[in-house]
Amino acid sequence: MVTGQRLFTFAVIADTHVTEAEAVAISGFDIDTIKLGAARSRYVVDRLNSLKPDFVVHLGDIVHPVPGSPAYEDSATRFHGLYEDLDCPLYLVAGNHDIGEKAFPGQSRSPQEARATVSDDKIAAYESQFQTHYYSFEHQDCLFVIINGMIVNSGLPCEEAQRQWLEALLEDNQGRRIFMFSHYPPYLSRADETQHYDATDEPGRSWLLGLFERYAVEAYYAGHVHNFFFNRHGSTNCYVLPSPTFLRHDYHELFRVAPEMKQGRHDGAKLGYAVVDVHDQGHLNHVVRTYGRGLEVGETMPATENPLPSVHGLKPNHQGAGLYLRQPWCDSADIPTPWGLDAFRRKRIRNDYPLMALWEMGVRDLRVPLDDLADPETGARMADLAALGHRFTAYSYGLPKGATAEALKTKGGILAAWEVIAPITSAVDLLAPMAALKGSTPIVFNAHRASVEAFSSSHGLQADEHGAVEALLAQDGAREVIDGLVFGVAWQEAPAPAITAIRHSIEGLGVKAAVHVQFAHRKPLGQDETERHDANRIAEAVVSALTSDQMTVYLDNFTGIDRGYFFSSGLVDRLYNPLAGACIVRHLHAALPEGCDLGDLGENDQGRWVDLGPGGVLLLPASDCDPAALPGAPPRDAGRWIDLASGEAPPARLTGPTLVLPN
Repeated sequence: MVTGQRLFTFAVIADTHVTEAEAVAISGFDIDTIKLGAARSRYVVDRLNSLKPDFVVHLGDIVHPVPGSPAYEDSATRFHGLYEDLDCPLYLVAGNHDIGEKAFPGQSRSPQEARATVSDDKIAAYESQFQTHYYSFEHQDCLFVIINGMIVNSGLPCEEAQRQWLEALLEDNQGRRIFMFSHYPPYLSRADETQHYDATDEPGRSWLLGLFERYAVEAYYAGHVHNFFFNRHGSTNCYVLPSPTFLRHDYHELFRVAPEMKQGRHDGAKLGYAVVDVHDQGHLNHVVRTYGRGLEVGETMPATENPLPSVHGLKPNHQGAGLYLRQPWCDSADIPTPWGLDAFRRKRIRNDYPLMALWEMGVRDLRVPLDDLADPETGARMADLAALGHRFTAYSYGLPKGATAEALKTKGGILAAWEVIAPITSAVDLLAPMAALKGSTPIVFNAHRASVEAFSSSHGLQADEHGAVEALLAQDGAREVIDGLVFGVAWQEAPAPAITAIRHSIEGLGVKAAVHVQFAHRKPLGQDETERHDANRIAEAVVSALTSDQMTVYLDNFTGIDRGYFFSSGLVDRLYNPLAGACIVRHLHAALPEGCDLGDLGENDQGRWVDLGPGGVLLLPASDCDPAALPGAPPRDAGRWIDLASGEAPPARLTGPTLVLPN
């Protein structure tokens, strides 16, 4: 778990695949992708210089042609030309394109493939163009270790030399904070997953994982796969980072939509790099999406004035809105790769893009079905994320039975709360069995009112029900069993006044509130009307969530529902790329990190406004309008104005939720 102050920041990039200018050395490859790479690298250098990290680590596949190929040296020269403008030290990791492929079963062993395998002469060629292929350095009493993943399991003499060096280095640095970097990840989803092209093979995998365990390595970074993955191995955070240049599009099989953009290769929202904040204890890994942006020679990006900081769901003391994960959030899929060893086995891989989206929005609190805790894979994932600081509320209708009840008894300790959904009339009969099952897990009671008219029937009490709360808590034993109550804010209700009323409903009663802000529309609206309505409600719900530690506010629309009885828009699309809603959540969490006061509310036919006390004012236009049409708006030259969908200054006429911060 991350605690304390930020000590320093470093950045990590991967898989730039720089190639000489004309890309004549590339055969049978997407040449347009390679040509885009130089401009995308220039953009990354520009952005990193603006962020001013202490240093940068490149995770390999620095260039595309392998040693011995035409233009290897020219490509290395071009890489150095692109990155010479970086304003901080750059540490390099050897990738399979830089130093030769790992030896793996399934290669046809043609002369061409044999020439591509890592060897002593390729290592020499790499070191003549770049850096030593394994080494370490220190920064602020942390140890940073670079290893050559290609020689693991190779049988080359340098494999044993690296092994002895690494084991001695870690032994001599026991008790220090250690960060390790390699091109290959140890695995993508499970430590016991089958051998495949995109991970470290046995026995090297077990050797590497054993070092993580023995020396409590804090983090391990890898590239190669051009996609984001995260695993927690013991106390080690294992990251696989995307490329800023192009996507490995075979992994688009993880998503329930057809690929676009050259089979998904140019899914720009998945291109990027990482910025790592190292704290007194632990670290935060921010993946920065580049959206495929590039800079041509001589071009510079305009500086963003007062940019909003990054946020993270695991940031120390972070308070904000939570999410209801109604759809699967750590699904797996078979990745069909028709070459190498992977052509002969199934490669079943978990989709970690939902987690990446949650982290970048600054979301810590998650609501899931209790069935997720009972499922072996999802339950294990919940345990890993809870250990990092995520707070899970798991819900069940009535009392669980069988494996779900057993999971609550044996694993319920990882939960922040167990939510019991039941008719309010049956609450008194459930108190004793709930007490027997809960252990130390807090219980949140969700009063179910089943009727066609009650759209919030599965979302608890209405906002102003102080009397109902008192009556429920007056039941014999209720105060010992029930720690919180669920309230619903239906899609047509304004969140801020409803949440103010909810606060009054629990005031002085010794319970907390879980507030479900719903987005499923019971009747059709035009698309523009729906998007604006939802954007305003998202913004209003998030600022309301930041006003009280006596309630948790859940947005019920992580991914949208476009094929059910009731339509609901989402914060992210089915590729888990951020939509406007995700940007609004992220920007509010970034702009109001310390919380705010919920003051006066105002409304006219042009829209609504919410006074946030010293925190500023939130403007919610009902249509594109001049700010002067909203009486709660300050003068345009007063304060800092932020369009919450873009994070930048709004246009002259407001087009969506806008935050005005005091100077």
